Amino acid sequence: MKNKRDFWYQDKIVHGGGGGRTIGFPTINLNQKPFINYLKEGVYSAKVKYLSKVYLGTLYFGPRLINKETKPILEIHILDFDKDIYGETVEFKIGQYIREVKKFESLESLKRQIKKDVEKIRSL
Repeated sequence: MKNKRDFWYQDKIVHGGGGGRTIGFPTINLNQKPFINYLKEGVYSAKVKYLSKVYLGTLYFGPRLINKETKPILEIHILDFDKDIYGETVEFKIGQYIREVKKFESLESLKRQIKKDVEKIRSL
């Protein structure tokens, strides 16, 4: 039987809070419900297909602790991509687990960690 991480998922992009864009890491927001009670919360590498091109991504599944949220979200920062594609459909595949969810004291410390996550994903 295949693992859920072996599949390409297809989903329509929805608007999020816009927080990623404000710190220099815009994300696409997707339906997290299929992954609740299945996927370990944290950061993963990902692949995203959009208009038949495949991009690397940094996928986050979990609560936005910096916003004091408790419900998990699913968002992907697509590397080397800068298009507004809200409402469009993408395919994505979950890759390697990178790290657990962490609570950050400031947006600056969050930005530093995201930069490290992106560097690690580029090196995989």
